[in-house]
Amino acid sequence: MNSIRVVAISTNLADAIRKNPNDPQFGFPVHTAPAGEGLPCRHCLDWIAEGKRAALFTLDPFAGTEKLPLPGPVYIHADGCERYSETAGIPMRLMSSPRTLNAYGRGRRLLAQEYVGPHNAQSTIENLFLRPEVDYIHVRSTTAGCYTFRLERTAK
Repeated sequence: MNSIRVVAISTNLADAIRKNPNDPQFGFPVHTAPAGEGLPCRHCLDWIAEGKRAALFTLDPFAGTEKLPLPGPVYIHADGCERYSETAGIPMRLMSSPRTLNAYGRGRRLLAQEYVGPHNAQSTIENLFLRPEVDYIHVRSTTAGCYTFRLERTAK
C-alpha cells in the first residue's frame, strides 16, 4: 500500500542516544551492551544481530503528537545504522515475530487493537487504514509489549 508512511525514530534522536549517557526525553541512563537474540532496532527497523552492540533507552512514542506520555524501553544499534526509509513499505523482517497493531484516532483514542503475524500484517494494516477515524498505528511487540514503529497515512 503506497499511501502508508513508516516512521522510525529520527536520526537526530538515534545520534543523541549514541553520543550521550542519558536519553534526551527523560534523562534516564542509556545502557549499551552486546545484543541478545530478538532485539529490533527502532532506527533501521531491522534486527540487531546477536553479539552486536545495542543501546537500550527510554522512548515516548507519543512525544510531539499527544499530551499523555507512554514511555518504555527500546533498542537501537549502538554503533550506527541507516534510518529506515519512510516510503520503503512495511518492514516485513520485523513483522516475522508477533506484533500488535494499536490504531489511534485524535487525542490518543485507541480505536482498535489487532494481533498479527507475517501472514496477515499487511492486510490488517490496510484494513485499519480504511477506517477514516484512524490517524496512525503503533506497531508493538506482542511478546514484550514494547513500541517498534509508527505507521501514518501519506498526504494525498
